[in-house]
Amino acid sequence: MEKRRERRFKQWNKTDIKSASGPGGSSDLARINAYTFDISLGGAKVYSDVDFPVGTAIRMHVELVRSKESIGIDGVVRWTKRNEDYKVFELGLEFFHLIPKTALSLMHNLYEQGTGIPTRLSERRGPGVRKG
Repeated sequence: MEKRRERRFKQWNKTDIKSASGPGGSSDLARINAYTFDISLGGAKVYSDVDFPVGTAIRMHVELVRSKESIGIDGVVRWTKRNEDYKVFELGLEFFHLIPKTALSLMHNLYEQGTGIPTRLSERRGPGVRKG
């Protein structure tokens, strides 16, 4: 079983997807309405009416539901599958390196009051690392 690097949050966020290669490999730059779910600092599951091939680079505009901020994120499709219950495609996206402002906005939205923003030091507890 794969251990995730980042904490995941179950949260529906309205999203517009834009692909440099377009859905299905076409060259248009159509906007696709979608929703992110199961989002983290490293990626998200996206529900979309349009399927994108694995490896497709995409740009998303996400309206963060908790913080009421809008951010732009670039990423790549790592996996895809059809969800027959909702009649949509699920896309597993890995985010490219986030610019600092986007990362801070995403952290503000995900790690709401009192939960604390993770740091490398606080994530790793071992001999010689004091809780503090």
